[in-house]
Amino acid sequence: MSGWLNSYSRAFQRLLPSPMAIALTLTVVAFVSALFVSEPVEVVKAWSDGLWNPGLMRFGFQAMFMLVLGHVLALSKPVRLALNGIANIAVKKPENAATYVAIVAMLLGWVNWGLGLVAGAIIAKVVIDKKVAHAGVVGAAGYMGLLVWHSGLSGSAPLKVAEPGHLAELFPKGLEWSTPIPNSISISETVFTSWNLGLTAVVMVAIAGLFYFLGRVVPNENIDVAESDMDFAPEVKSVDSIASFLDYAPVLSIGFGVFTLGTALWIASNSSGATGLSFVTPDWINLLLLGLALIAHKSIAGLVGALNKAIGGAAGILLQFPIYFGIMGVVTGTGLVDVLSASLVSATSSETLPLAIFTSSGILNVFVPSGGGQWAVQGPLILEACNSIGMSLEKGVMAMAYGDQWTNMLQPFWALPLLGITGLKAKDILPYTLAALLVSGVLFTVGLVLIV
Repeated sequence: MSGWLNSYSRAFQRLLPSPMAIALTLTVVAFVSALFVSEPVEVVKAWSDGLWNPGLMRFGFQAMFMLVLGHVLALSKPVRLALNGIANIAVKKPENAATYVAIVAMLLGWVNWGLGLVAGAIIAKVVIDKKVAHAGVVGAAGYMGLLVWHSGLSGSAPLKVAEPGHLAELFPKGLEWSTPIPNSISISETVFTSWNLGLTAVVMVAIAGLFYFLGRVVPNENIDVAESDMDFAPEVKSVDSIASFLDYAPVLSIGFGVFTLGTALWIASNSSGATGLSFVTPDWINLLLLGLALIAHKSIAGLVGALNKAIGGAAGILLQFPIYFGIMGVVTGTGLVDVLSASLVSATSSETLPLAIFTSSGILNVFVPSGGGQWAVQGPLILEACNSIGMSLEKGVMAMAYGDQWTNMLQPFWALPLLGITGLKAKDILPYTLAALLVSGVLFTVGLVLIV
């Protein structure tokens, strides 16, 4: 087993280049494909228009903000104390430790994927340091938030389609649909539907059961755990001037945090949408996270210190998202989306389209390890195919979300922060993330068949 996992890890490193190189390669593929349906000048213009599309650039910033704020919140003292408390409870029954870690990681990952990833890693690290359970199993459990994040409150696709006007932005040349494209799709029609909540709950229970089983059958072994980088302590400085008062005293940070949370609550209470959750957009989620982070860190200096530690995780989004927006521009601006969607529709039916979207999304996630970037590339095709075949748009959106989060268990890109915090290697957690891939894959497939 060890030899196979080492080969698997090396294969990922040798066969898959950096995400940025993959993004540029996919751009070339999109360019060449578009030349069969459009003139070269039109392809270049469509790429340029998509590259700096104002609405999508705003989406990129929203995604960065959501990831960083979730990480910042996880580094705050109250959250760290709570996570340490949970970890201490977990180690009281070593055979259940991985189960506790997985449950917390999934619940927090459903709320915010950055929070779930970092919090799961912190809890896993505390448990691993106690040496009461197999480090690889516990580390994999801490990664389980990435298995449910896209069907939760920070999911890129469901949050973005809830934003007024976003669906129309995906098709700059307009659509010839039998019914007008909706202005938005509320998360009450995606994330908070009974079928999504039910399927997500079933997956969470099954994964908790998997780690309950693994905690009993995998023997505790000594794994070489490297020195990790998980410590964060805000700078402490005496308040002896106006500048230090503003930076280190809690008045400004907590006061503005309360104001920010109050604004978020006011927006929620005054929402005039047709559904009760129409106010939940990326902007509203980020407003909530900002308020919580300001209050939790108790000072501007503490917040900025955590921000400096967390910001590196958003580097990929900053550089890669515009490239994916350019690909989307080529696909939608040249008519290539019509050709691709027609091919997808001809090969599927209303019964099999959700599975086709799920599978293709899972495969694409291996090459585009970003839910937001993947939505920019795949979103227009999904919407056009759903319209052509007569399937509800919200089910197409969630089928894509399930596929994207599913193969996070196969693609170790987003495990890098967890590996850095825990000191583990990819091969230490892969046997158990692959087990989660198999279990969840069966459940997602059955769920998509039943909910259509």
